[in-house]
Amino acid sequence: MPWNKPYNPPKNQRLDPAFYASTDHIVFITVCTFNRRQAFVRPDLNQLVVDELRALQERYHCSVYTYCLMLDHLHYLVRPTQDGVSVLTFANRFKGSSTNQSWAVGWQGKLWQRGCWDHIVRTEESLLAIAQYILDNPVRKGVVARAEDWPWSGHMNPLPL
Repeated sequence: MPWNKPYNPPKNQRLDPAFYASTDHIVFITVCTFNRRQAFVRPDLNQLVVDELRALQERYHCSVYTYCLMLDHLHYLVRPTQDGVSVLTFANRFKGSSTNQSWAVGWQGKLWQRGCWDHIVRTEESLLAIAQYILDNPVRKGVVARAEDWPWSGHMNPLPL
């Protein structure tokens, strides 16, 4: 039976660190730009950020499933590929690395806010709803009419169903 309820994200609360470092859990991460600046209006910077997210998966032993880079934030679903690897550490290393890379294409100063918002995905139904929520973000924000028209979103790896 398909999941047809809208996804309403809860308020963020940090769980036991073991949850973020277990291959049993997929985590929905949101990172925002510093001071919510609309940084991602340049295709070169956008591509750099998406490429960096893709490249760091193997280095930091995580799989990114669905992602969407918006003008002032990034949503993605991620899970460690090895127990003991924290997706929160992955998020921090991604932010640092992508900031350093952004300077090479002319960005100045901080790219991301400190910290991130996270939510542990609990069921297959909510995984599908969250993935669709991520992909539909540009439509909800009025940037495009159809989710598939947004070039800065998609699936890096197939959803584990």
